[in-house]
Amino acid sequence: MARKRSRSKRSRKAPVISPTLRSRLSWVGAGVILFILLRVFVLQDEGVYQLFKLRGEIKELERRIATLENQNKELEQERDRLLNDPEYLERIARERFRMAKPGEKVFHVVIEEKRRETP
Repeated sequence: MARKRSRSKRSRKAPVISPTLRSRLSWVGAGVILFILLRVFVLQDEGVYQLFKLRGEIKELERRIATLENQNKELEQERDRLLNDPEYLERIARERFRMAKPGEKVFHVVIEEKRRETP
């Protein structure tokens, strides 16, 4: 009769990795992880860079909105004065549009600057 070989229950030893190879593998692994984190958090559309960029744009737009709201209030006040204050309306018509009442004479004063004579 032939004898059956039994498998030995000896544990196999793990392959020995040299310290320099282990060091290199850890550096490569760290580099890969760093690259993945950089890609995910910084370079994507939802990344940190994009977040800061959008926050800056929001602040700029908020400043622009505040400026436009102030201009809108000033224009509304001007409109109300033009609609409700006849003296103001008359002053604006005379100053900006050089208008006069019937029978008035309008004089335009022209001021000439003296030219410096060059020697």
